[in-house]
Amino acid sequence: MLTSSMEEVVLQAKVINGSTNRELVDMIRNSMPQPEEKAIEDGVKILKGLDLLTREGDLTVLGRAVAAIPVQPNVAKFLLISAAFRVIKPAACIAAFLSIKNPFQQTPATEKNSKSSNKKPTGKDYFNKGFASDHFTCLQAYVEWRREAARGNDLEFCDQQGLSPETLDMAYMMVQQFVSFMVDAGYDGPDVGDGDYGEVDPVKKGSEQDALVRAAMVAAFAPNIAVLYRGERSPYWWLDCNAEVLPFRGSANGEYQMNGQDGDEWMVFSDAMKMGGNKSQIMDSSLVFSPFVLLFANAVMVNEEKGEIRFDKWYAFIDKGSTGGWLKELMDLRSQVLPSFKDAIESRDLSAFPAELCDRIAKFCCRNPIRLGKVEPVAHNIAEEVTGAARKHLSQFVWPKDEGVEEEDDEQ
Repeated sequence: MLTSSMEEVVLQAKVINGSTNRELVDMIRNSMPQPEEKAIEDGVKILKGLDLLTREGDLTVLGRAVAAIPVQPNVAKFLLISAAFRVIKPAACIAAFLSIKNPFQQTPATEKNSKSSNKKPTGKDYFNKGFASDHFTCLQAYVEWRREAARGNDLEFCDQQGLSPETLDMAYMMVQQFVSFMVDAGYDGPDVGDGDYGEVDPVKKGSEQDALVRAAMVAAFAPNIAVLYRGERSPYWWLDCNAEVLPFRGSANGEYQMNGQDGDEWMVFSDAMKMGGNKSQIMDSSLVFSPFVLLFANAVMVNEEKGEIRFDKWYAFIDKGSTGGWLKELMDLRSQVLPSFKDAIESRDLSAFPAELCDRIAKFCCRNPIRLGKVEPVAHNIAEEVTGAARKHLSQFVWPKDEGVEEEDDEQ
């Protein structure tokens, strides 16, 4: 418990006894070194944002499934969604590094290279490969490390590229465990056909597999997304709480420059922390585009007549009369993806998630960005503002309360 995040502790406590929030606070404070009550309340708030608890604080169907995987809740959710999307191996690798730490470190070889007049890219600079993603950078490092390990050259490779062999070895074991867990839960993706759960193929940049992994990140880590606004020298990263955040200096996206317009480009991240100063810093981020964000927003409402769109705590303009087929496909996918995922979770068979939906998700996310004019955060979530008959225009999936595990009949 002492090494777990507070949201993980709260989730496990909910699974154990399903207590009220007040009882939950008392139980946790009596079972571990006196955490602040606010820390527990923040944990509950995070779990609600992840759809692992209902608005009333009860465990959801998704919450029980996530609690079965002994890692941070948003990482466990990412694994389950990635498995439904048939991209478990690259996702398992990313999840492993999020659960341990990234594998990059200073080594004698990289230190010598940094002082050389003829510097060669090493570490994150070498593995970034244009993905604009800390997550894919770690994945690429893992893939190339496994290739060198097969040649018996892994230790020299780690020294040259500033990688921690110990961290990579731990990640290798975790990848095998994560993949094995999902295979036992019915995973039927093509990447496990060889039976070697620790070996991961590289992901091609811009491919449908790339899009599905990023889609799983947005679906799992939201509301942890930041919109990018053009700045004079570098983009501003802005959250839905109307606060600016910064990429960590050592991030693969630390010097990222925008290619599109405001609202086209977003960064999805698993966590942010304050490291001095007033602005939080994002350690690990991945570039995504507006179609990803709209597809996996918790709630979306469109007014075509006014050319307005609301999604969660964001407001933007859309071009009147030029929504084409994207709006219909967006709403159709939103009406199917999470209900189908819920069915797969409840049936305890991840292969029940339709492969055809995976193809449609990938194609939708690979389309050109959907223009979100003058996008900005607002004070309240659209799901909380809309009431009565107007809710029929709201696109939102609400995870049902978990009714507990059915006892199997022992009598044969």
